[in-house]
Amino acid sequence: MRETFDLKTESSLDDLSKVGDFVLESVRRSGLDSREIFHLMMAVDEACTNIIKYSNSDEIKIKCGVEDDRVVVEIRDYGVAFNPLQAPAPKVDLPLEERVVGGLGIYFIRTLTDGVAYQRDGDENVLTLKICHQRSSP
Repeated sequence: MRETFDLKTESSLDDLSKVGDFVLESVRRSGLDSREIFHLMMAVDEACTNIIKYSNSDEIKIKCGVEDDRVVVEIRDYGVAFNPLQAPAPKVDLPLEERVVGGLGIYFIRTLTDGVAYQRDGDENVLTLKICHQRSSP
């Protein structure tokens, strides 16, 4: 990693704006374009919202690694073990009235990022998100 930035915050919906500010400040010199930054911020917000609502963790730790062509965000919590990559994919092709309410967050995370990985590290859930800068052709 060229640069890394760290944040530890309470697992609270009130702190989501702090998380967003942290991600935005961390990636401002990353080379990502505004669309890529928006996708990353949406994915991190969704992941943190899921942790806050469902994990029973008291805190969230975020590490943002910035390289020339990508940003990697590692999100850690001490909540209940949960691998979001094993969650069933939502049936987005069904008519709205036939869809189950909820369940789109993980789908959005996977769709908005260039890579998602999960591991359980001792008593921590570790979710890693990657956004790559798509350089324009000359």
